[in-house]
Amino acid sequence: MSTPPIRMLYGGAMTEAIASGDLSKMKEAAAAAETHVAAHGDVASMLETLKVEIAKAEAKG
Repeated sequence: MSTPPIRMLYGGAMTEAIASGDLSKMKEAAAAAETHVAAHGDVASMLETLKVEIAKAEAKG
């Protein structure tokens, strides 16, 4: 089984855009994050599901 490539998450980019106060940077970061969510869904929910599956696998040894 191959591992899919790591995709950039946009938390850092959004934080930097907010801190900059630059409207165009904020809009660019928002558009990138919306594209990511549209393509990959709710990453936070999937992370929680992944953690549950990790715990199950660890319990099995």
